[in-house]
Amino acid sequence: MPDHTNPASISSPPSVHDAFEFRCLETVLNSLDALVYVSDMQTYELLFVSQYGLNVWGSPEGRKCYEYLQAGQERPCDFCTNPRLLDAGGKSTGVLVWEFQNTVTRRWYQCRDQAIPWVDGRMVRLEIAVDITERKDFEQQLAQAKADAELARMQAEELARVDALTKVYNRRAFFEHMQRMYGHIQRKPVPLCLVMLDIDAFKRINDTYGHAFGDEVLVALCRKVGASMRETDQLFRLGGEEFVIVLMDCDASAAFELIERLRKEIAAMTLHAGSVPVSISCSFGIAEHREGVSVDTLLAQSDAAMYAAKQSGRNRTCIHTPEAC
Repeated sequence: MPDHTNPASISSPPSVHDAFEFRCLETVLNSLDALVYVSDMQTYELLFVSQYGLNVWGSPEGRKCYEYLQAGQERPCDFCTNPRLLDAGGKSTGVLVWEFQNTVTRRWYQCRDQAIPWVDGRMVRLEIAVDITERKDFEQQLAQAKADAELARMQAEELARVDALTKVYNRRAFFEHMQRMYGHIQRKPVPLCLVMLDIDAFKRINDTYGHAFGDEVLVALCRKVGASMRETDQLFRLGGEEFVIVLMDCDASAAFELIERLRKEIAAMTLHAGSVPVSISCSFGIAEHREGVSVDTLLAQSDAAMYAAKQSGRNRTCIHTPEAC
């Protein structure tokens, strides 16, 4: 028998046999743990809503499908699948499966939509919507876990390139950076300089004031260098008290002026080992990139220039040349 409490219920078939089959079908549909509804594809009138829908959304009370199933919807939904259910000749294109988060319940549903001929011959939309919220929650949790794992991996990769004490990039990061810089200057030739720097008499500082103070010196030096560099420059700790600065778009002459200013600023610093004031100085070696010179060779040249600076009295800057600095 038809359900007169449901305005969108299927009309009663004429024969007793058909009425029995109808009741069987309606019993099955109303027992499904899924929304089953039928709506007119032109007027959006609801022709049938299963008991599941009545339990969740209430009685249609003459509302259109979009008014009934969605929150605050006054016109057909932008995502309505009706245009995709019929071909140019008005025939069904088959079953369309899609997923959607309902605006009333905020739950996720997998929808199976299909255009079918209704009992009176018109084409209607049949939709079967199964609640997949738990699955979507799991998928979202899994996606979040993957995103968190990828973020952790990227952070670990970044940490592997950062010196734990000074928080500047390390030797590994230096060679990766130089590979990128070499690729850049091959495409767009610009001057590039490496500047090797070393804290003068650092062993004596450690022996006199202790390694903890020595660490403070390294950190303070990195802060001073970082504050004095251009945005395009990059500082790396190669190990111990040895650092290298990469100066992009900077020739040896410009690098010398920049480094001399930095050297004087470092020499003017006063650190304190307890109540004892301590001054430090650095020696610098500059090497400008030349075509065909490898990163290792350029680094060796800047190191040789720095060694020449130390040999000639420390606390000075030398540029790599074939002759002695």
